[in-house]
Amino acid sequence: MNWTEARKWCQSRFSDMVVFQNQKENDYVVSLLPNKTNSPYYWIGITKNHLNETWKWIGHNSTWVGEDSWAAKEPNNVHVNEFCVEIYVNNRSNRGKWNDEKCSNLKFPVCYEAQCKNTSCERGSCQETIENTTCLCEDGFYGDRCQTGEDMFSV
Repeated sequence: MNWTEARKWCQSRFSDMVVFQNQKENDYVVSLLPNKTNSPYYWIGITKNHLNETWKWIGHNSTWVGEDSWAAKEPNNVHVNEFCVEIYVNNRSNRGKWNDEKCSNLKFPVCYEAQCKNTSCERGSCQETIENTTCLCEDGFYGDRCQTGEDMFSV
């Protein structure tokens, strides 16, 4: 699938294409992926629309791209319009590294299923980390799901 088709495929079957917030998450996901020798690349959820733009993760517009994320001499924009990113899953030293690529090229995506649901946190926002969720409560609310509010009328 091209990058756009791959993202739609992820959204129809899971939550979306994978996004990483830090190197630890990148390494964790790579550890789950099989080694591939033929076409050892998968699409991930980082892209840009124009040459001079900053790389952005889909969904939350994070600009984290890590210190060690890109393969050597990448991103290089060899074909002038390499605005999507693939991740290597071979068994060489560049396993888990990224390469900028033309979005029209065909690859499989890495998808994820969100742990946070609409009902995860009653009065707060849900934050996901590897195999864990945490509710960040609104002011005046507490509890594991931000389900308890302070009694504003007690003296």
